[in-house]
Amino acid sequence: MAMDKHCTRVLLTLRRYIGVPLPGTELYVRGLRPAGNSIRLRLGDSQSGSLLVDLPTRRAESDEWIPTWWYVGALRGIARWATDHQTAAGVRAEPEVIGADTLTEAGVLPHDADVTDADSLDYVIGDLAGDPLWHGAAGSAAPDLYRMVGFDAHSPGFVRVYLVRDGRTIGLDLATRDTKTAEPRTVGWWASTKLIALLNPDDEQTLAAHRRDDADDPYCEAVYDLTEWA
Repeated sequence: MAMDKHCTRVLLTLRRYIGVPLPGTELYVRGLRPAGNSIRLRLGDSQSGSLLVDLPTRRAESDEWIPTWWYVGALRGIARWATDHQTAAGVRAEPEVIGADTLTEAGVLPHDADVTDADSLDYVIGDLAGDPLWHGAAGSAAPDLYRMVGFDAHSPGFVRVYLVRDGRTIGLDLATRDTKTAEPRTVGWWASTKLIALLNPDDEQTLAAHRRDDADDPYCEAVYDLTEWA
Protein backbone atom coordinates (compact mmCIF):
# COMPACT_ATOMS: atom_id res chain seq x y z
CA MET A 1 0.00 0.00 0.00
CA ALA A 2 2.86 2.40 0.78
CA MET A 3 4.27 1.82 -2.72
CA ASP A 4 0.87 2.54 -4.27
CA LYS A 5 0.58 5.82 -2.37
CA HIS A 6 4.11 6.83 -3.36
CA CYS A 7 3.36 6.16 -7.03
CA THR A 8 0.18 8.21 -6.77
CA ARG A 9 2.12 11.16 -5.37
CA VAL A 10 4.81 10.87 -8.06
CA LEU A 11 2.06 10.72 -10.71
CA LEU A 12 0.50 13.91 -9.35
CA THR A 13 3.93 15.57 -9.28
CA LEU A 14 4.80 14.69 -12.89
CA ARG A 15 1.32 15.17 -14.34
CA ARG A 16 2.35 18.58 -15.70
CA TYR A 17 4.49 16.82 -18.31
CA ILE A 18 1.61 14.83 -19.76
CA GLY A 19 0.27 17.91 -21.55
CA VAL A 20 3.48 19.87 -22.13
CA PRO A 21 6.93 18.57 -23.14
CA LEU A 22 9.86 18.37 -20.78
CA PRO A 23 11.97 21.56 -21.04
CA GLY A 24 14.32 21.70 -24.00
CA THR A 25 12.94 18.51 -25.54
CA GLU A 26 9.91 17.19 -27.41
CA LEU A 27 9.37 14.36 -24.93
CA TYR A 28 6.19 14.00 -22.88
CA VAL A 29 5.33 11.67 -20.01
CA ARG A 30 3.34 8.91 -21.71
CA GLY A 31 3.23 6.43 -18.85
CA LEU A 32 3.97 5.93 -15.16
CA ARG A 33 3.35 2.79 -13.13
CA PRO A 34 4.81 0.70 -10.29
CA ALA A 35 7.40 -1.85 -11.39
CA GLY A 36 8.54 -3.89 -8.41
CA ASN A 37 10.54 -1.56 -6.19
CA SER A 38 10.90 1.00 -8.99
CA ILE A 39 8.71 3.41 -10.89
CA ARG A 40 8.61 2.81 -14.65
CA LEU A 41 8.15 5.86 -16.85
CA ARG A 42 7.39 5.98 -20.55
CA LEU A 43 8.67 9.10 -22.30
CA GLY A 44 7.79 9.74 -25.90
CA ASP A 45 6.66 11.98 -28.73
CA SER A 46 4.78 11.48 -31.96
CA GLN A 47 7.90 11.22 -34.09
CA SER A 48 10.61 9.10 -32.48
CA GLY A 49 8.61 6.61 -30.47
CA SER A 50 9.25 6.15 -26.78
CA LEU A 51 11.70 5.02 -24.14
CA LEU A 52 11.14 3.30 -20.81
CA VAL A 53 12.99 4.37 -17.69
CA ASP A 54 13.08 2.75 -14.24
CA LEU A 55 13.64 5.12 -11.32
CA PRO A 56 14.21 4.19 -7.67
CA THR A 57 11.65 4.82 -4.96
CA ARG A 58 13.94 4.68 -1.92
CA ARG A 59 17.34 6.09 -0.99
CA ALA A 60 20.02 3.42 -1.23
CA GLU A 61 21.85 4.73 1.82
CA SER A 62 18.87 5.13 4.14
CA ASP A 63 15.92 3.20 2.66
CA GLU A 64 13.78 6.34 3.00
CA TRP A 65 11.21 7.20 0.35
CA ILE A 66 12.61 9.60 -2.24
CA PRO A 67 10.78 12.96 -2.09
CA THR A 68 8.36 13.29 -4.98
CA TRP A 69 9.78 16.59 -6.22
CA TRP A 70 13.13 14.83 -6.82
CA TYR A 71 11.54 13.15 -9.84
CA VAL A 72 10.89 16.49 -11.56
CA GLY A 73 14.58 17.39 -11.79
CA ALA A 74 15.55 13.80 -12.53
CA LEU A 75 13.09 13.63 -15.41
CA ARG A 76 14.32 16.88 -16.92
CA GLY A 77 17.87 15.54 -16.93
CA ILE A 78 16.80 12.19 -18.37
CA ALA A 79 14.83 13.85 -21.17
CA ARG A 80 17.77 16.06 -22.18
CA TRP A 81 20.14 13.10 -22.02
CA ALA A 82 17.79 10.92 -24.07
CA THR A 83 17.34 13.66 -26.67
CA ASP A 84 21.10 14.20 -26.96
CA HIS A 85 21.71 10.46 -27.32
CA GLN A 86 18.61 9.83 -29.46
CA THR A 87 17.67 6.86 -27.29
CA ALA A 88 13.96 6.80 -28.21
CA ALA A 89 12.94 3.63 -30.03
CA GLY A 90 11.04 3.35 -33.27
CA VAL A 91 7.34 4.11 -33.19
CA ARG A 92 6.35 0.44 -33.47
CA ALA A 93 9.03 -0.95 -31.17
CA GLU A 94 8.72 -1.60 -27.46
CA PRO A 95 12.00 -0.13 -26.21
CA GLU A 96 14.42 -1.66 -23.76
CA VAL A 97 14.20 -0.38 -20.21
CA ILE A 98 16.89 2.07 -19.12
CA GLY A 99 17.70 1.36 -15.47
CA ALA A 100 18.77 3.71 -12.70
CA ASP A 101 22.30 2.26 -12.73
CA THR A 102 22.79 3.30 -16.35
CA LEU A 103 21.49 6.80 -15.64
CA THR A 104 23.66 7.14 -12.53
CA GLU A 105 26.78 6.09 -14.43
CA ALA A 106 25.92 8.67 -17.09
CA GLY A 107 25.73 11.36 -14.40
CA VAL A 108 22.10 12.08 -15.19
CA LEU A 109 20.38 11.52 -11.85
CA PRO A 110 20.79 14.20 -9.16
CA HIS A 111 21.31 13.16 -5.55
CA ASP A 112 19.21 16.00 -4.18
CA ALA A 113 16.08 17.58 -5.62
CA ASP A 114 16.84 20.02 -8.45
CA VAL A 115 14.30 22.80 -7.83
CA THR A 116 14.06 25.75 -10.25
CA ASP A 117 12.34 29.10 -9.77
CA ALA A 118 9.48 27.83 -11.94
CA ASP A 119 9.13 24.76 -9.71
CA SER A 120 9.03 26.90 -6.59
CA LEU A 121 6.31 29.12 -8.06
CA ASP A 122 4.31 26.08 -9.16
CA TYR A 123 4.54 24.49 -5.71
CA VAL A 124 3.47 27.67 -3.90
CA ILE A 125 0.46 28.27 -6.17
CA GLY A 126 -0.50 24.60 -6.05
CA ASP A 127 -0.31 24.59 -2.26
CA LEU A 128 -2.48 27.68 -1.89
CA ALA A 129 -4.98 26.49 -4.51
CA GLY A 130 -5.49 23.19 -2.71
CA ASP A 131 -3.65 20.95 -5.16
CA PRO A 132 -4.20 17.35 -3.97
CA LEU A 133 -0.46 16.73 -4.19
CA TRP A 134 -0.02 18.91 -1.13
CA HIS A 135 -3.38 18.27 0.52
CA GLY A 136 -4.14 14.59 0.91
CA ALA A 137 -3.15 13.14 -2.48
CA ALA A 138 -6.15 10.84 -2.66
CA GLY A 139 -5.36 10.02 -6.28
CA SER A 140 -9.04 9.44 -6.94
CA ALA A 141 -12.31 11.17 -7.71
CA ALA A 142 -13.96 8.49 -5.56
CA PRO A 143 -11.53 7.31 -2.83
CA ASP A 144 -13.98 4.72 -1.53
CA LEU A 145 -13.97 2.98 -4.92
CA TYR A 146 -10.42 3.22 -6.27
CA ARG A 147 -6.97 4.81 -6.15
CA MET A 148 -5.12 5.62 -9.37
CA VAL A 149 -1.51 4.43 -9.25
CA GLY A 150 -0.40 4.75 -12.86
CA PHE A 151 -1.16 4.88 -16.57
CA ASP A 152 0.35 3.92 -19.91
CA ALA A 153 -0.55 5.68 -23.16
CA HIS A 154 0.67 2.67 -25.10
CA SER A 155 -0.72 3.77 -28.48
CA PRO A 156 -2.16 7.00 -29.94
CA GLY A 157 -5.71 7.67 -28.80
CA PHE A 158 -5.71 5.05 -26.04
CA VAL A 159 -4.55 4.85 -22.44
CA ARG A 160 -4.49 2.07 -19.87
CA VAL A 161 -5.07 3.41 -16.36
CA TYR A 162 -4.03 1.39 -13.33
CA LEU A 163 -6.37 1.46 -10.36
CA VAL A 164 -6.19 -0.22 -6.98
CA ARG A 165 -9.66 -1.51 -6.15
CA ASP A 166 -10.50 -3.81 -3.24
CA GLY A 167 -6.80 -4.46 -2.67
CA ARG A 168 -6.01 -5.54 -6.25
CA THR A 169 -4.58 -3.62 -9.19
CA ILE A 170 -6.66 -3.58 -12.37
CA GLY A 171 -6.04 -2.02 -15.77
CA LEU A 172 -8.76 -0.15 -17.64
CA ASP A 173 -8.33 0.70 -21.33
CA LEU A 174 -9.89 4.05 -22.25
CA ALA A 175 -10.10 6.01 -25.50
CA THR A 176 -8.80 9.58 -25.34
CA ARG A 177 -10.38 10.30 -28.73
CA ASP A 178 -14.06 10.21 -29.54
CA THR A 179 -14.83 6.77 -30.97
CA LYS A 180 -17.15 8.25 -33.63
CA THR A 181 -15.31 11.37 -34.78
CA ALA A 182 -11.73 10.37 -33.84
CA GLU A 183 -11.30 13.88 -32.42
CA PRO A 184 -9.63 14.39 -29.02
CA ARG A 185 -12.18 14.32 -26.22
CA THR A 186 -13.07 17.68 -24.73
CA VAL A 187 -12.21 18.64 -21.18
CA GLY A 188 -14.77 17.44 -18.67
CA TRP A 189 -15.65 14.88 -16.07
CA TRP A 190 -16.74 12.11 -18.46
CA ALA A 191 -14.04 9.69 -17.32
CA SER A 192 -14.62 9.85 -13.56
CA THR A 193 -18.41 9.96 -13.93
CA LYS A 194 -18.50 6.82 -16.06
CA LEU A 195 -15.90 4.97 -14.01
CA ILE A 196 -17.73 5.66 -10.76
CA ALA A 197 -20.88 4.21 -12.31
CA LEU A 198 -18.94 1.22 -13.63
CA LEU A 199 -17.23 0.46 -10.32
CA ASN A 200 -20.46 0.64 -8.35
CA PRO A 201 -20.26 -2.28 -5.90
CA ASP A 202 -24.00 -2.89 -6.33
CA ASP A 203 -23.49 -3.83 -10.00
CA GLU A 204 -20.29 -5.88 -10.20
CA GLN A 205 -21.36 -7.64 -13.42
CA THR A 206 -20.99 -4.44 -15.46
CA LEU A 207 -17.21 -4.38 -15.07
CA ALA A 208 -16.84 -8.14 -15.50
CA ALA A 209 -18.51 -7.96 -18.91
CA HIS A 210 -15.58 -5.91 -20.25
CA ARG A 211 -12.75 -8.16 -19.08
CA ARG A 212 -10.08 -8.96 -21.67
CA ASP A 213 -9.04 -12.57 -21.19
CA ASP A 214 -6.36 -12.23 -23.89
CA ALA A 215 -4.54 -9.38 -22.16
CA ASP A 216 -1.13 -10.15 -20.67
CA ASP A 217 -0.07 -7.28 -18.43
CA PRO A 218 2.36 -8.03 -15.57
CA TYR A 219 1.45 -4.78 -13.83
CA CYS A 220 -2.14 -5.70 -12.99
CA GLU A 221 -4.32 -8.68 -12.15
CA ALA A 222 -6.95 -8.06 -14.82
CA VAL A 223 -7.54 -5.78 -17.83
CA TYR A 224 -10.91 -4.38 -18.91
CA ASP A 225 -11.61 -2.86 -22.32
CA LEU A 226 -13.68 0.30 -21.92
CA THR A 227 -12.64 1.96 -25.18
CA GLU A 228 -16.17 1.73 -26.55
CA TRP A 229 -18.04 1.99 -23.24
CA ALA A 230 -16.31 5.04 -21.79
